[in-house]
Amino acid sequence: MAPSGKSETTSNPADLFKKNDILMFSQKPMNYIESVKKNGFHLANNLLITSPNKAGNEIGTLLLDTESFEVNLADGGYKFINGFIVDFDEQTLLSLFEKVHPKPEIVVFGLGKKSRVLSESNKRFMSNLGIQLEIGDSKNAAKIYDLLATERPGVIGALLLPPNV
Repeated sequence: MAPSGKSETTSNPADLFKKNDILMFSQKPMNYIESVKKNGFHLANNLLITSPNKAGNEIGTLLLDTESFEVNLADGGYKFINGFIVDFDEQTLLSLFEKVHPKPEIVVFGLGKKSRVLSESNKRFMSNLGIQLEIGDSKNAAKIYDLLATERPGVIGALLLPPNV
């Protein structure tokens, strides 16, 4: 029995985390990323996006509001500069964000299996659209997306390279 004036503590550390989870009762977005696989993403809407696909094409993931899209990256949707700078093709890939209404306030970029940086021209392009960026490797970007999409539904987007790139 706990001494008077003291509350009893739990012996299971997981219970302590659950007690402090402020988003525990929040509704998950439809395209919540349930898990990151070695070759893709498993979404809460039971969509599994894997790369490469059956045709051998590299496939990325685009998440906007409640919609989930596979993005065929085989046609030069991006390139690496000096091995660590990712430069997305603004005419074919990033131009999607010009056409979307309403535009997301924040877009999370997942840049593959390791830490990389987004090119300055891509940062400028998104800034000119009034879109803020969160950038990380694909695994951490998925976690950031889930957190932001749960906190602020409808205003977050994501463009994720496959986690095996």
